[in-house]
Amino acid sequence: MDRMDRDAIASYFEKQNFWPHLTREQQTLFLDQTRQADYGSGDAVLSERDNCLGAIFILKGILRISLLAEDGRQITIYRLHEGEACALAASCALSAITFDVQIDAEEDSSLLVLPTPVFSRLMEENIWLEAFAYRLTAEHFSSIMGAVERIFFMSLEQRVAAFLIDESAELHSPSIPFTQEKLAMAIGSAREAVSRILNQFAREGCVMLSRGCIRILDKNALYRKLSLN
Repeated sequence: MDRMDRDAIASYFEKQNFWPHLTREQQTLFLDQTRQADYGSGDAVLSERDNCLGAIFILKGILRISLLAEDGRQITIYRLHEGEACALAASCALSAITFDVQIDAEEDSSLLVLPTPVFSRLMEENIWLEAFAYRLTAEHFSSIMGAVERIFFMSLEQRVAAFLIDESAELHSPSIPFTQEKLAMAIGSAREAVSRILNQFAREGCVMLSRGCIRILDKNALYRKLSLN
C-alpha cells in the first residue's frame, strides 16, 4: 500500500468519534507521532515479547487476535478488519488488561500505529480518548470470555465443530484454508488430537479434507455436535 501523507492520515482520524474532542495541540501530536506499518500475511504484529506496540488502526487487511496461555498455547479469539481499531496492542497503558495477546496479520495488512507512550499520555489528558480505548476493549471482552468458555466447557469435538462453523461464516465459504496444524493452534489443542477429530468428521461425511484446506459438506451435522451434552 502506498504511504499515506499527513492530510490523508488526518482525514482518516477525523472519522473517529474522539477526534473532535482533542485539542488542536493534541491533534497535532497525534498526527506527528502516528506512523504507517505494513505487514505481510503471517507476520506477527504483536507478540508476547513486545506487548506495547501502541494503538492500531487497520487501513487494509485482517488481523487475528489470539489469547496466550501460560503453557504457550494460542487460542484465536477474534479478528479485526479494515476500518477497525485495537487498543490491546497498547495493553501496558491500560491498567484493566492483565492478560497476554498475540496479534498476527492474516493477510497483507497496513496499519496506522500511535506508539504507546504517546497514546498513554493523550489518554491521561483527554477523557474522550480514554473512553474510546476502554470501549474498544469492552467490545471484544465477550469474545475473550467466549474463547475461555469453549476451553473449559466444550469437548474437543465441539470446539473443532464450532471453529469450523465460525470460520465458514467469517469467510462466507464452506472451504476453510487451514492446515490441521493451524487449526490446532487456533483452538489451543494438540495437532494429533485435532487430526483425529477431523478424520472422524470426514468419515461421517461432515467435512472433506485436502492439503491445506477443510471443506464443510454438512454444516447441520456440525451444529448437531454442538448440541450434544
